[in-house]
Amino acid sequence: MTATTGTLADEVWRLMTAQGILFAVDAPIRQTLSNLVEFFAARLQRDPDSVRAELEAALAADERFTREEINGQVVFVTSRQGRYVPRDTTDTHTFKQRLYEPEKPLPIDDLSVVVSTSRPALTTVEPVYISDYWIEQARLVAAAKAAEQVAPVEAPAPAEGAPVVVEQPVAEVKPSPAVAEVATPPVEVETTAEVVGSSEPAVTEPVATEVALTSEPAEPSTVIVVEGVAIDLRRSPAEIVAEHGSLLERVLTERLEQDPLRRIVSFGRLHYPEANLVSFGKNDLRKIRDYIIERNEPLLDTEIIADLYYHNPRQPDYEAFRFSLNYRLSREKDFEFVGVEGANIWSTKGLPSIGSKRVKAAEMGQLTSYLIEGFDDSLADQSVESIVASGSVTRFLTFFEWEYGVLPLDAAMTALLPKPVFADQRSAVLRFDSPQHFSSYLVEVRYPTGNRGGWLQGLEDFFHEHLVPGALITISRTDVVNVFAISYEEADEMTARLLTFDEKKNKFAFANLTFYCMVDDDLLPEQNRYGKLRNLKAFSMGERRKAEMILEHVCETMGERSGSRDQPVYRVTFDDVFMAYNVLRPASRSFLQALLDSHPSVAADPAAPGSFLFTPPPAERGADEAEDEEDLPIQPTLRRRSGRYIEDDE
Repeated sequence: MTATTGTLADEVWRLMTAQGILFAVDAPIRQTLSNLVEFFAARLQRDPDSVRAELEAALAADERFTREEINGQVVFVTSRQGRYVPRDTTDTHTFKQRLYEPEKPLPIDDLSVVVSTSRPALTTVEPVYISDYWIEQARLVAAAKAAEQVAPVEAPAPAEGAPVVVEQPVAEVKPSPAVAEVATPPVEVETTAEVVGSSEPAVTEPVATEVALTSEPAEPSTVIVVEGVAIDLRRSPAEIVAEHGSLLERVLTERLEQDPLRRIVSFGRLHYPEANLVSFGKNDLRKIRDYIIERNEPLLDTEIIADLYYHNPRQPDYEAFRFSLNYRLSREKDFEFVGVEGANIWSTKGLPSIGSKRVKAAEMGQLTSYLIEGFDDSLADQSVESIVASGSVTRFLTFFEWEYGVLPLDAAMTALLPKPVFADQRSAVLRFDSPQHFSSYLVEVRYPTGNRGGWLQGLEDFFHEHLVPGALITISRTDVVNVFAISYEEADEMTARLLTFDEKKNKFAFANLTFYCMVDDDLLPEQNRYGKLRNLKAFSMGERRKAEMILEHVCETMGERSGSRDQPVYRVTFDDVFMAYNVLRPASRSFLQALLDSHPSVAADPAAPGSFLFTPPPAERGADEAEDEEDLPIQPTLRRRSGRYIEDDE
């Protein structure tokens, strides 16, 4: 190699290594001959043909370059370490092959020989990976056992001179457990064979071969069986979901919960890969909690995301971020989910309670327990179908509901309100808007648990400002899943002396109230009709849970007394008992009727249908107490006409 040739080759090598300065030491650096000719011809101001000849000669003589032809174009290859040497990818390590494909594999009947059933000593359950080789071996063993169970049938030897018939093999198809054995009719098979020792083809006749197939049809089955229910996959997804959606959803949830690695996490009916969740630290949780307390009410997850993280639904990662937030909050004890399907609402410790504090949750749950005991007659006037179709429920208020701002969560309200998202969800927070007064109220729905009923609370201010006991109200759905509208039938202005409860004196009294709503006269506690209501004793909520005791007190207060002094008898009507009973505690008509029928001291009045006779049991008194009472003089009754009257006559 001349000095000029070596100098030209060195210059080309420096040029190509500068091009691949960031390449690996042994990585190939390629450059086409045409590009090199164009570069050096312009640089040296010489004829391209002569430059091409010198370049080919210089690079061919240098060991650092390798000549290749790619698509008819000459390319020279080198590397930063000098000559380019292709890597040898041959794997000479045979341990992997010997491990997964041994020369003399163990005889196995099933995978239990390969996979140990003993519990590992690890605290976490690790997945077991099985080689495809062992799975194939187990499949071959199972196929061999199935072939041995089919007994071969020997065909009779053909007579001399008879044509030889070559039988076509019939492939065996393994039957599916869900498909019964199917016997096919005889199949005629025509074959052509040659007679041994003859040059002419033998004339054959159709041979009837009866083949009994114990398999499903040739085409793949489209039916799957899930917990004994056959599902045909040829149907549209909408039809399958409409008929088997709940079953498939339950099975999917169970399978995901059984995954020891928890690779798919769930929030309600949503599922998401755990590896793709957005992380929320302690600072994020503290910031979210402080913001909810600052707003002083439970908040939607969309509000938290928009106000604190400035995300909007147009961003591609919005749904993933939203799921991560809800899943993270659901695992924190300081946060409580109070939302419904389609509206994820979160509450936290430190927020003021919704509704009246005069009734505790445990006491209210026992007062409404009659709803889950089979005494719910709220669907007598409206059916579930009509409620779902109209999206509204109409009902009258009782005194207890009006006084404490609560409504029982009966069957009618259950059909109207959204269902809880989680099985252990304690409550949900909804918003009730009043279009007649442009006001809004937070209402907490307490779902029934165990032997305790459910109820709604938070309407005390609305009831006291605009309604009276006996008012007709309507609760309707809106376009927003967690917002409902509450309204009432308006009427002309009316003023009446109605029953009220004096919290300071802890007693019932009558007061003049003005109202503008339509009412039911039987439920309106007016003094002219239900004057005895003020004599009701204001029992504590713990005592009001005793249904029989409240019934006896109501019968004595509202009934007309007759009988003797030692054994009085009180005659009451069902309407009076229903009115007074719902002053002290909520009750349905069916519950009250069952209570009257089962009480040993109450009997139906045969002379007046709809009336009852209550005979209180005789009080047990000592002999000395009875003698002292007989010695006392009879005191005259104080009345107004004599100029003196007792306070109860006021």
